[in-house]
Amino acid sequence: MNEEPLGYVQNPKNSNGIIRSRTTGLLRAWTLEKSLKQLEIVNGSEWGKQEYPSIYVLFEKKKAYVGEAKNVYSRVKTHITSPEDKIRNWEKVLIINDGRPATQSELNDIVVRRSLEEFLIDLFKLNRFTVVSQGSEYQLTSLQKTIVETLKKEIVFLLQKENLITKLFSAVGQEEVHLEDVKKLIIKAGKNIEEWGAYEAIVDKVNVFIRPGSPKKKGWQITFRDVFKDALQKGDGALLVPRGKVLLIPFKEIQKVIKDPKKYKQNTIDIYIQSLSYVKETIDVSKFCLT
Repeated sequence: MNEEPLGYVQNPKNSNGIIRSRTTGLLRAWTLEKSLKQLEIVNGSEWGKQEYPSIYVLFEKKKAYVGEAKNVYSRVKTHITSPEDKIRNWEKVLIINDGRPATQSELNDIVVRRSLEEFLIDLFKLNRFTVVSQGSEYQLTSLQKTIVETLKKEIVFLLQKENLITKLFSAVGQEEVHLEDVKKLIIKAGKNIEEWGAYEAIVDKVNVFIRPGSPKKKGWQITFRDVFKDALQKGDGALLVPRGKVLLIPFKEIQKVIKDPKKYKQNTIDIYIQSLSYVKETIDVSKFCLT
């Protein structure tokens, strides 16, 4: 039996500055400013001053704090009146629940809430947010796992519709690794980081180009063009692929799959990573894994 496709509805910001949205499945969401007035309105008129278990995200530009609470009103009120230093200047909060009070809600289970919290922390990191909260992993019963997986799908759908995320997790073992975690792996491997950016770094005095690749049938496609391609032709640098086991591959190794020097005259060169291949040439990259 095919699942019914999800729908999404968002109401325009009302006169109180509150934005309401929902899926046609389980989820309901409220986007509020850092405002006690807005929070009191929602708590009184929509939640009936009852406990509404929820997941919430505080936003300060590209910084995010993911949290969970059985009584989301009380928790968000604390964030307004006594903000934590790490997210003191947050500007808005997205509150997500299933539209039901604690006595009926699937989110009344703290293990379910915290599993979703951990999932969202990783998801926002994947989407280049600086996440300043920490989660915890939990063992789930079969029922809890079913609930969590169902809610994950809806939450991802909702966040996409809210234009908060674009990147999704890849298949197990091929997920993009957050760059802060990549730095830790490089240091653990005994290497020295002299400079570090979102797309380029210097590691052990070598220019490193950071590219996660795009999913294709042949593997993760890395496209070399312009300065990136010129550096490859010179063999000057290395490719860092922050995905799965994380690869740090010297350009001189990548050159081995490009047998025809004329290929460098093209505008682009597409390399595929699972093994490392170009056209029919392939080399084993397992020895370049950092994990």
